[in-house]
Amino acid sequence: MEQTQAGRIRILLADDHPHVREQLAARLKREPDFSVVAVTTNSVQTIQEAQLRRPALLLMDPIMRDGLGLATLRQVRANFPELVIVVLTAFVDTALNMHFQQMGIRHVLTKGIASSKLLAELRAAYALQRSNRD
Repeated sequence: MEQTQAGRIRILLADDHPHVREQLAARLKREPDFSVVAVTTNSVQTIQEAQLRRPALLLMDPIMRDGLGLATLRQVRANFPELVIVVLTAFVDTALNMHFQQMGIRHVLTKGIASSKLLAELRAAYALQRSNRD
């Protein structure tokens, strides 16, 4: 898991909704401890950018138009087990939550979350992952 030279958490943002993606990226970029290293709009880009940028945290809506979100999460989890994955989606049901749990994804948030709570959750998810490594 990599961070920038200034100790900022490197984030890969993946969402296929332009408005959501732009708002999230703008909000994250205002935080001194976050660095958005890439923004993607589909599953293929997400995998490519994860390989290229080596983020510390993936913030992803797995319900993308390409229909490959869950497969992408499985591939990212397999290839980058140290990567913190936070799911941010408009829809979560029991079956979907079970898929996330089976992949070891413990941080699932809904898109209606307040930005202050989202930022706190991202920091907490990252801190928890780091403490589990130490």
